[in-house]
Amino acid sequence: MGYASYMKRSRSGFPVFFRSAVGVLAILGLAGCQSSRGLKVQETPRTLLYSYVIANGMARGRMMTEDLPPDQVFNIIKTDRNALVAILAFRDKPTRRTLRQAGHKVEDFIGAVEQPTQPLSPALSDPILLPPPSTPGFMR
Repeated sequence: MGYASYMKRSRSGFPVFFRSAVGVLAILGLAGCQSSRGLKVQETPRTLLYSYVIANGMARGRMMTEDLPPDQVFNIIKTDRNALVAILAFRDKPTRRTLRQAGHKVEDFIGAVEQPTQPLSPALSDPILLPPPSTPGFMR
């Protein structure tokens, strides 16, 4: 295959080489549309509340569908309360600092919800075996 095969005319009358070149140029032009590394999402009060509501639903669903150990349930409840207190502090004093703090507390809450289930301790997961009741006259 030589140069002539690349320059042969297609049915449309436009050389195959030029059609390929136009396709490559179009792809290169679209490559500039990709997002940059430093994509930053601006945290707003609405995104903060939305994130908290979603995390709260995740926590409820997880607690209803999984058998979580008491320590993990307590941790979820504690981080939920901390996030809610931070959101209320932002409501009372809306500054960038309190917004950032509330955002971190909501992130902590999401982390607690997504934490893998810890196995129950043997004392909680094994059935409690009691000795059989003693009956008088049995196995003297």
